[in-house]
Amino acid sequence: MNNALLNQVVEAFPDAVAVFDTSLRFVSCNAAFAADHIRYLGTEMKPGDSMYKLCEACCPELLQQSLYNWERAIAGERITFAVAVGNPPVHFQINLSPLFNEEKVQEAVVMVCRSLQPELDARENERFFRSVLEHLPAGLQQFTPDGWSKDLNEMQRQILGEAHPAVNNLPYNVYQDPINRRSGLHALLEEVARKKIPVKKEMLLRYNEEKEEGQDVVRLVPLYYEGTGFPVLDMNGEIAYLFLILSEITEKKVAQISLEKSERLLYNIVENLPVGYIQFDNFGFIRRVNQTQRRFFAHSGLDEQPTAYNMISDPFARLFEMDRLFMQVLQKGKMMRAEKKLEFEVDVAGGKMSREIYLDLTMFPVEDPVDKDQIVVALVNDITEKKRQEIENAKAQEFLLQTGEIGKIGGWEYDMATRRLRWSAQTYKIHELPPFATMTREKAMSFFTRDSRKKVRQALLACMEHGKAFDLPVSLHTARGNLLQVRAIGKPEYRNGRIVRLYGVIQDVTEQFKIRDQLTRNTELMRLFFDTIDMGYAVMDKEGKVNFINRKAQEIVDHGKVIGRNIFEVFPMLEGSTFHARVRQCMTLQAPVSFSYYLPVPDKWYEFLLAPMQDGSISIFTRNITESKKMQRELRKANEQLSSLNKYLVNQNKQLEDFAHITSHNLRAPIANLKALMQIMNDTDSEEEKGLYNSMFQEVIRNIDETLNDLIEIVQIRKDLNVERERLLFEERLQKVKDILFVDIETSGIDLTTDFSEAPDILYPRIYLDSILQNLLTNAIKYRRPDIRPRLHFHSRIEEGCVVLTAEDNGVGIDMERYGAKLFGFRKTFHKNKDAKGIGLYITKSQIEAMGGSIQAESRIGTGTKFIITFSPE
Repeated sequence: MNNALLNQVVEAFPDAVAVFDTSLRFVSCNAAFAADHIRYLGTEMKPGDSMYKLCEACCPELLQQSLYNWERAIAGERITFAVAVGNPPVHFQINLSPLFNEEKVQEAVVMVCRSLQPELDARENERFFRSVLEHLPAGLQQFTPDGWSKDLNEMQRQILGEAHPAVNNLPYNVYQDPINRRSGLHALLEEVARKKIPVKKEMLLRYNEEKEEGQDVVRLVPLYYEGTGFPVLDMNGEIAYLFLILSEITEKKVAQISLEKSERLLYNIVENLPVGYIQFDNFGFIRRVNQTQRRFFAHSGLDEQPTAYNMISDPFARLFEMDRLFMQVLQKGKMMRAEKKLEFEVDVAGGKMSREIYLDLTMFPVEDPVDKDQIVVALVNDITEKKRQEIENAKAQEFLLQTGEIGKIGGWEYDMATRRLRWSAQTYKIHELPPFATMTREKAMSFFTRDSRKKVRQALLACMEHGKAFDLPVSLHTARGNLLQVRAIGKPEYRNGRIVRLYGVIQDVTEQFKIRDQLTRNTELMRLFFDTIDMGYAVMDKEGKVNFINRKAQEIVDHGKVIGRNIFEVFPMLEGSTFHARVRQCMTLQAPVSFSYYLPVPDKWYEFLLAPMQDGSISIFTRNITESKKMQRELRKANEQLSSLNKYLVNQNKQLEDFAHITSHNLRAPIANLKALMQIMNDTDSEEEKGLYNSMFQEVIRNIDETLNDLIEIVQIRKDLNVERERLLFEERLQKVKDILFVDIETSGIDLTTDFSEAPDILYPRIYLDSILQNLLTNAIKYRRPDIRPRLHFHSRIEEGCVVLTAEDNGVGIDMERYGAKLFGFRKTFHKNKDAKGIGLYITKSQIEAMGGSIQAESRIGTGTKFIITFSPE
């Protein structure tokens, strides 16, 4: 072999490559193999090292399988298999190829190791991110650079609707859709494509048609979305894909106004309607305008009744999509209603003035009673002042809702007269219920845990009867089964000396840290709020004086009056401490500072968060983390227990694999007996013999059925990682095996003797003991000598507290010097018997070792074999 040329070829491989001779001794490797070997196994292969060294370091639990593959490669086969190395495991594909010289004599085996981990990680990452994107609470759509839709998630399908081409996998170009030009989506994506940066915009994408209950009226409700477009660039900096994210923000942009209008308007009072009235012919020209609308036109700088005005062609009407609304009413023949915000300029003395008005616009079709033409009536209501007020109210309401949502505080009230219970929206949200579902006192009480329910009932009763306010930390289960820790606060309301109402708040205090940045500066509200949380909180000015301290912080410091005093005077040990240094750091950097601090006197650890305030004060949050620190000390013990459990689980999984082998191996012999019985019965004409064989059939089938049932039962029990043991008699279990192997025993004429007097029974899994006895008996029959009558003797005894079972035969024997190390190997055979599979002894050894025992063999060729089984103590 040209070693220099071989080394050059090996070194040229991009994967890790090593060469071994036919004695499995290491010859050479390339740099990639040497680096990977040190990186993953922490050892270095040297010329002459045995393959056993690599197998034991790589995967000792797969040693037999790996050596089996190597033996096949030495025999001239090309082998490919996979192994996992390290913890966490790194997966490799191993390729073994024989290497021949010029005389076609095999001289070596080349091993090529290719890492499968990048491919496995890539597939896992792709699956993970695909699942995340599909379940995003926002719409996500992917486009090509020229605007063709490629993919979209479930939320985007709901936004676009079932009829949309992209939802139905039809070709759809976002730039070619004219609706997108009016909505601003076209401009958004164009800006992303032009600037190659993410762009975010709010836009009115479409209207929803909502039919008013009990009326043939369709109301157009605008749907606003926040659209975010961003590009994905290729290696050359060019756009590979465009992505669009849509999140609905309708509730934040529009406060819906529901105004009830009378459908039947008498023609003779149209002039006196408090709203504008416009009548259009079917071509869009104005036929009539009432005085309210005329005043509106005049106020807007238009003629009182602009006869030349056309709803369909007027640029002003088209700009605000009133032409589209008009055509929908005319074509569909049904009422439409929409809110419009109009912005325009009017001429005033000295120039132009911008105006902004809000209109409540209702259009409906009417048939002219005279000429039967279809006309459209528009009711125009100037709601500018009301809308502005509602916007202000909505802002205030939104502020309150946001405050309650951030603080997870909901309100409630109970009317004593009507016994009606009302919850705020946030209270429903805390309970994970749909907003404003019907709620009773009994149903509300059902959410509390058993102990908390008793406390709340007692507090409510005391509040109703004696006017006693309450503030309780309690627990409840939400409608979705989540356990929350809440604080329930209640107070009575008096009228004429009587309690007429109970009211209060409920606060989710499960995650206190989420609400700390939303604390109000109002002292009274701050006290009410912070006294309900399970975290210490105090406010200290830049001189060190404590201006506020909540109940929890007062409990932590365990001191008298603290408010109004300097914290470093109250606690001199803090002067010059880590706490003092962190306070100065927070003031200097004007940034939050978090740290842990140990107080030796109470022997406790505390976690602090210092946050600067606008007035120069510092907010101090603290909580006791002593238990957390203690838990860290217990972590090492837990890790050791987990490691032990892992080894146990590996062993149990191996047992599960054995069950599969038991099923195929242990049923082979009874089935062969069935075939033999069938052949014998077919060859005889005696009805008496056929009846005898028929009873033998039933006995063998019954035993097969029992074996199958036992296997199913044990596999089910293995789900709990426990094999059921039971008290078994050796004689009784051997008789069961003899019944199953009746034909083989009779055919072979084996002399089967036993001596179980010293240890007649054992606590052991029945399926394992039957399998062990059957394997030992079939081996004695299978490997008998043809010149003498086969013999097998079973003997049980007690040694050092363990049950020992020996099985000694007079068969052909085994060359222990040559095959002793491989005797119990998987699929290892040592004779030319055509029935030998190399599985029986492997299964037997696995079963015995799985239960903590061991098996040994003593044998010589031509004199027989003795197996010694030591069972673990019961």
